[in-house]
Amino acid sequence: MRKIIYFALAIGGLALITPKESSAQHRGNDREWKHEKEHRKYEEKRDKEERKYWEKRDKEDRKYHKKVAKYYRKEYRHGPPAWARAHRYDNRHHVYFRDYKTFYDPYRNGYVYMRNGRWSFSANVPSFMLNVNLGAANIRVVKDVPISRHPEDFYNDYRWD
Repeated sequence: MRKIIYFALAIGGLALITPKESSAQHRGNDREWKHEKEHRKYEEKRDKEERKYWEKRDKEDRKYHKKVAKYYRKEYRHGPPAWARAHRYDNRHHVYFRDYKTFYDPYRNGYVYMRNGRWSFSANVPSFMLNVNLGAANIRVVKDVPISRHPEDFYNDYRWD
């Protein structure tokens, strides 16, 4: 009978001890969970600040590129040159000024001419053509060269002497 009593007390003692250990483990997990919660909150705050930073940068970039595009349209796209109306030119093809060995390139919005044996580009009318009435000059509209290509590369294919 004593054995049964000792056995019952031992089991009861184990039953009393076990919940204490589990509750101690639970408190430790609670501290870890609190730490993880604080860390997650910190990461969310950091991510929000980073997102805000990149959104601001993107907004500034869009503003800058919009400004550059506006400047480009204003400064570099004036439409057809002054002599175009006299020749009924519509800015869709290259033009070759035969007498001056000069091209008008509408894609680059400028003139390509031979200088010292090399091709040169100028956004303005070349100096040797300043006093020439380009509206009455002899021209040839070059339709067989794509507008995105440089006309001087095909000079030997379509020059007219």
